[in-house]
Amino acid sequence: MLTDSERTRLRTCLRRVVGGRDHLTDCQTGQIAAETNLPLRKVECFALAEGVIPERYDRNIGTLGLEGQCKLLSSCVTVVGLGGLGGHVIETLARLGVGRIIGVDGDVFVESNLNRQLLSNVENFGQSKAEQAGLHVRRVNPAVEFVGYSAPFQSVADRIFSDSSLVFDCLDSISERRVLAERCASAGVALVHGAIAGWCGQVAVCPAGGDVLDRLYAGGKRGVETHVGNLPFTAAVAANLMVAKAVPLLLGQPVPTCLEVQFFDLLDGDWETIKL
Repeated sequence: MLTDSERTRLRTCLRRVVGGRDHLTDCQTGQIAAETNLPLRKVECFALAEGVIPERYDRNIGTLGLEGQCKLLSSCVTVVGLGGLGGHVIETLARLGVGRIIGVDGDVFVESNLNRQLLSNVENFGQSKAEQAGLHVRRVNPAVEFVGYSAPFQSVADRIFSDSSLVFDCLDSISERRVLAERCASAGVALVHGAIAGWCGQVAVCPAGGDVLDRLYAGGKRGVETHVGNLPFTAAVAANLMVAKAVPLLLGQPVPTCLEVQFFDLLDGDWETIKL
């Protein structure tokens, strides 16, 4: 929330910097933030409310609208797992302008991550995935606040989940997915689930307290990805489908009560939605 004094300062500065134009460059956003001593995200939200579009979101507005873009900037999500799925989720969330992203992963990058993990490169082996995610987000969109936890999600505080609008399940362990679903249920927050194996993937929105994951993984202890591996394009498709499922919810649509899972097979070109 902005105070009346902050609004006055922002309005005066915004009018002076942009003149009669209806777009705002990154450089101008930074100038206004420096002059008003306010975060970039608040500057962008205020500009949108005044009908001025930050250039970086110009191609979003036709679909999301000014109000929708402002809602995204005001949103907070948590991404658990910053590997194959999580790296792509983080990337897309930052480019969309989701204002606060909490990333949780206690792991470090290793060479076998290179085939599919967007945040990995030959120079960051052994470095924290959470820390590298924060650096990446700042390079992509410095207005987005990234808070990284280089720790197992089981050890982070309950408020990390309860303060989030949504949680993304980008884990690779069935047992850990179930624990995460339990924590989200306790926090009353919906979970966006994604998983891949070879050419195939699945995505679902799990309402708080729902049993989607229990039904999906009934009796299962290990995923088939341990045998068939994970391909880079499968991770990218699943991750972006997860974000596509999440954005309507961040814009205000209710979490669906009808439990369903979307499955895809990129080799055969099959897409199927199963109601549970």
